[in-house]
Amino acid sequence: MEIIDVISKTKDFNIILKEAQKGSLSKSILLISKDNLYSFDMARLIASIILNNGEFIDNENYLRVVANSHPDLKIYPQKDKLLVSDSEEIVFESYASPIQGDKKVFIIKDFDNSMESAQNKLLKLLEEPPKNVFIILTCTNINLVLPTIRSRCNKFELGKINENVIKDFLKGEENEQLILSLCDGYLGRAEKLSKIKNLTSIFQSTISVLTKMSSSKDVLFYAKDLINNSQYFDLIMEILSIALEDIIAIKNNIPILRLPQIKDEFIKIKDNYTMKAICELQKVFDKAVKEKFYNVNRTTILENMLLNILEVKFICK
Repeated sequence: MEIIDVISKTKDFNIILKEAQKGSLSKSILLISKDNLYSFDMARLIASIILNNGEFIDNENYLRVVANSHPDLKIYPQKDKLLVSDSEEIVFESYASPIQGDKKVFIIKDFDNSMESAQNKLLKLLEEPPKNVFIILTCTNINLVLPTIRSRCNKFELGKINENVIKDFLKGEENEQLILSLCDGYLGRAEKLSKIKNLTSIFQSTISVLTKMSSSKDVLFYAKDLINNSQYFDLIMEILSIALEDIIAIKNNIPILRLPQIKDEFIKIKDNYTMKAICELQKVFDKAVKEKFYNVNRTTILENMLLNILEVKFICK
């Protein structure tokens, strides 16, 4: 099953579809979700509805939108983040006539990564789009979207996907249970995880840092595995944070865990981590994420992080 087929069956999509069918769909839309892959695919489905005059039809318009090849669909940014030059191009293109039909759609993904100046350039366009022009923005963190932009858009907060729906999507996947644990109800994340061939190995290596690493002699051994998978840095940090959440839950006799499959391992080591240690470890992880943002060498980040984990365990006994 394709991810876009799953999205078409969600409650979020059907709410938006009904608005389109009533002719009340806003011309400036802001989709908010922690799952940027999901929100982008949702934006493409909305575009297909708009270009099919309010109907969700599996026709040429739909197929060309899904393939990102529809002449009246423009997707930005063309690089990592929206620049002022992109915004100026969008404004210019919005006044050009559609090529195939009578409507044009602009999708601007990860809008919260945009420069403030680039956002400002779109204020007037979002407030009064030209006739038959629709603009769909996606974002992860709405606080990074200018308030003046937010006020001009019809906002849709996209929820998590039911676990059974994700199970159907993952049917036949070797790492289904692990993916379900890590994706936290986010369909795009589930799809991304399903494409990582050595997911189980990365997971086990990362968890071992907390459950088995006990001395500075171990650092080089555990660092080697993490460094070999440093392209999955964000996943490694996510696993460590989830593990801390589960250790806290176990220490407080809370039965709901994100990683129930390794509950016994966490029970064995829970007394090695005081609540003070857990708080300090989260600071260590936050520091590592911040260093990665500032382009510090990932090998250096991971080696320092492992040493800091040992230090915290020793100081906070």
